[in-house]
Amino acid sequence: MSTAEPTIDVAGLARGFGDRLVVHGVNLRIEAGQIVGLVGANGGGKTTTLRMLAGLLRPTEGGGTVLGQDVMRPETAARQRIGYMAQSLALYSELTVAENLKFRAGVWCGGERGAAMAIERYGLADVAGARVSELSGGWARRAQFVASVLHAPDLLLLDEPTAGLDVRTRRDLWKWIGEQASRGCAVLVSTHDLHEAEQCPLILHFRNGQVEGPLPPRQFLARTGSPSLAAAVLAESGG
Repeated sequence: MSTAEPTIDVAGLARGFGDRLVVHGVNLRIEAGQIVGLVGANGGGKTTTLRMLAGLLRPTEGGGTVLGQDVMRPETAARQRIGYMAQSLALYSELTVAENLKFRAGVWCGGERGAAMAIERYGLADVAGARVSELSGGWARRAQFVASVLHAPDLLLLDEPTAGLDVRTRRDLWKWIGEQASRGCAVLVSTHDLHEAEQCPLILHFRNGQVEGPLPPRQFLARTGSPSLAAAVLAESGG
């Protein structure tokens, strides 16, 4: 068993908006290099949980640490070690792909060389000179993923990263996720593609604001008596 400090170690996290409790009872211990898939119906609390772990939303209950920092009071230095890919596009639409990545590299990595290397590494050369506003949804998502990993984060939080991607790019993105984990980055991936989620070593299941896991997909299948993760999640959501 590893004696290193876990990347995420939180208990009882909850977040409400007004009188509405969106998610509660998030207990999560994630070690460096682990990949965890977040599954469940829309509105179950997946995005809210990712935003709490990214330091973008303060939990209303619970506590713990993310990258050794208090989840209630994340410091800037810790947040700079996180890569966060939101569902919505978080690039400057009127800048080119290259300009966006150079800007990110200047902020996070201290230079532009990393942007040029990433453009080649992740197959963006053909669209590097195109404005983000001119890209198809798939190319924009690819560029946004690259922007999220440009600074080699220790924690990668991905919210529906494969939405709108073709089969080949989906395959490439999951390969890149595996490479991030291989170098010791902890990865949390929210996805509605349950076939993809079934490939994750661990999953978190969100249902009506409550969270089950993390646990291996096979354990979830055994508990529900379902032949696949898709069938299990559908059964748990009431069909």
